[in-house]
Amino acid sequence: MKCFLIIALLPALALGLVVRPCPNGAPIPQDVRVVGCTVEPCIIPIGGMVDMDCDFISPRASATVGAALRIFLGDFQVPYELPPDQRNACNFFEAGSCPVTQGEFINYHLSTPAAAPFAGITVDLELQLSDDSGAPLFCFRSSATIIPV
Repeated sequence: MKCFLIIALLPALALGLVVRPCPNGAPIPQDVRVVGCTVEPCIIPIGGMVDMDCDFISPRASATVGAALRIFLGDFQVPYELPPDQRNACNFFEAGSCPVTQGEFINYHLSTPAAAPFAGITVDLELQLSDDSGAPLFCFRSSATIIPV
């Protein structure tokens, strides 16, 4: 029985979250894995951690890679910025390194606290990594429901 349960759960562990493209038309990552979430909306307690891995192939070379996480409530962008140390995505590559070369496989890991002024809402999270000229290397949106602790 244990073997059957493990085999039944393997696809959920191996498959990433299905994400949506950003309005800017940037490519989406090959795979997005969010700890504790396989289907949108992800459930995130206030004060909890958003912990994800993104696999992508760099579409072009870049000396630096910047990260931005934006939060939307409908069409309204909620004021939010990643902490300053997390804006340099190069520091959070699990595979790959900066400078990035065109065609390089990169695994980017983001772990950041979930902060929200109130709970019980569903928001869109937009994660974008950009090259040194500000052009997106990838961008995607996914939904999250913020809950009280």
